[in-house]
Amino acid sequence: MRKLALFVGSALLLIQVTASAQDFVLYKKHDPKKDPNINPFLNKEINPDTTFIINPNYNWNINPIHNTEVNPTTNNSINPIKNGDVNPQVNEVLNPIFMKSLLPANPSWNGLYLFNGKNEVFGYVSIASQNVMICFDNSGTWNGYFVRANNSIYNYFTVLGIWTGMFLCYDNSSGYNLFDKTGKWTGMHIK
Repeated sequence: MRKLALFVGSALLLIQVTASAQDFVLYKKHDPKKDPNINPFLNKEINPDTTFIINPNYNWNINPIHNTEVNPTTNNSINPIKNGDVNPQVNEVLNPIFMKSLLPANPSWNGLYLFNGKNEVFGYVSIASQNVMICFDNSGTWNGYFVRANNSIYNYFTVLGIWTGMFLCYDNSSGYNLFDKTGKWTGMHIK
């Protein structure tokens, strides 16, 4: 019951903080519209549809469906429900309600950007630790987090710690590509 009260209180505080959030500035070094090197639609080396080594449908080492070591349903160390060290609901150091520097609206925020298939900003990603990245929607509202499974993969969880089946794969260059639970690239990418 105490955890539920903490969660509800945290959610209300986050809504209040993001309601007054300023417009976010997109830095040139992260903008795939201005830099073709980080644009997976122009740079075939970071596009999983043209580079099979970074495509989980061809490289099963980076596919949680086929590799139990990177699947949180079979590996408790990367499952936030089983491992509180990677769960922002349990670990306050990872929780953006307590760690205001993780919020994209914070003036000192330094994070990554989530782009949709049109290279438009779709959300924000804060690096909370080497194993956890916090995800925010376009308005700056906390909507989930990524937990590192190995050097190339992060699994995506809801705020409550439920694995969505979605996951990030490193593009071997400048960021990550987001895949759905079937291993298909969503067109979304993080820079």
